[in-house]
Amino acid sequence: TTTTTNNNNNRYWMIGMYASCTIFLFADQNLMAPNLTAIARDFGMTDIERDRKLGGEIALAFWMLGAPASIVVGRLADRDTIICFKRNPRSKLLACTILIGESACFM
Repeated sequence: TTTTTNNNNNRYWMIGMYASCTIFLFADQNLMAPNLTAIARDFGMTDIERDRKLGGEIALAFWMLGAPASIVVGRLADRDTIICFKRNPRSKLLACTILIGESACFM
């Protein structure tokens, strides 16, 4: 029963860690939407510039960076071994992906 309890504790720990990483990774993407008008005023943009630049070009930039990165990380996750990670390659890949994704928030 001790092994079962440890497995359940590990499971809850991993679910909590995964949930917090997901919250922190996506939290900053929803901060800009309700504040587009205030951001545009700070930068002296017209309403059309606000919609085009803040509403479209920034979303496009996130997509242009995120889509290729997700393809690369997905391909790496499908492999049994990753050259630089010999033990537990998927967990280390997840950790590296989170560190890279959150590096802008750490600054």
